[in-house]
Parts: sequence; structure tokens; C-alpha cells
Amino acid sequence: MHLRKAQEADVPALLGLINGYARRNLLLPRSQASLTARLGDFLVAEANGELVGCGALSPLGPGLGEVRSLAVRADHAGHGLGSGIVQALMDAAAERGFLEVLTLTRRVSLFASLGFTVTRRERFLDKLAADCAACPMNSGCDETALLWEPEGARAFETTVARAERTPREGAAAR
Repeated sequence: MHLRKAQEADVPALLGLINGYARRNLLLPRSQASLTARLGDFLVAEANGELVGCGALSPLGPGLGEVRSLAVRADHAGHGLGSGIVQALMDAAAERGFLEVLTLTRRVSLFASLGFTVTRRERFLDKLAADCAACPMNSGCDETALLWEPEGARAFETTVARAERTPREGAAAR
């Protein structure tokens, strides 16, 4: 199994995988245009030169990212591929400086095993207004919101905030 950044040539396979789950109301559908516009958010998993899984890490706002569009081809499910994709996205979130990473999922145990904790959906009204409004399951949503904080993210945020409040060397004190 090989994980890599998605490329334009992956778009048809990504659309097939994601929209296959969307037809069963398990993921939000993606158009070619929306997928192409956010292609840089996606990691893909390959086996024997075929795309067998994907996931995206999308920015939602300052310091906040979202793991979304996690999908594994049925013939590769149950072997830890989804966990591997999420772990790689978590590593990317830490590198990109996200302070929190959200996911909305029915696979609570998968994300909980990776350190995500249940949170209130209402914390993310912008997300709910943008994506959830178009979801056919919106009025009876059974997804759970989970949140993950990269190790050291809060300490880094506190250090940066403290540095911004401290007068810079050479600055005149008033």
C-alpha cells in the first residue's frame, strides 16, 4: 500500500469512489469541479497501481481543519487502510499548524481509536451551514462530531500569543 498526494489523473477514480459512497448516503457527493478545486487536500492510497482509498484534510477556518471524504474501496476495507489514511492526514494537520481537526462521521470508534474525542456539532455552525445544508440526511443526521488537537498545538498557540503581547526588543516602552 502506498499513500501519496492526489493528482489530476486521479479525479475520475476519486469521483467514482466518493460518489459510490454518496449514492448510499454515506458521504457527501462531489462534482468534478469541486473535487478538482480541492485536489490538493486529498491523499490517495494505491495498491498495484490502482486507487483503493482516499481522504482529505480541508481548512475550515483559522487553525481549524476537517478530515472528510474518507473512503476505502470495498475489496480493501477492514485492513486498517482507513486508519492509515486518517493518521497521515493527522500528521499533515500538525505540519500545517492546525490547532484542531474536526470530522463528522458514523465511524466513531475508528476516529476515537486515533485520539479524536466527541464534541458538540453546534460549535461549527459555519461548517453545518455550508456542507450540511445540502446533505439529504441533514434533518435526521446521525453523524457524530469528533475533534482532535495535535500534540503541542495549544502550547504553541499560547507561546505565540504571549510573544505577540510582549514588547519587541528595541521597542520603546510606554
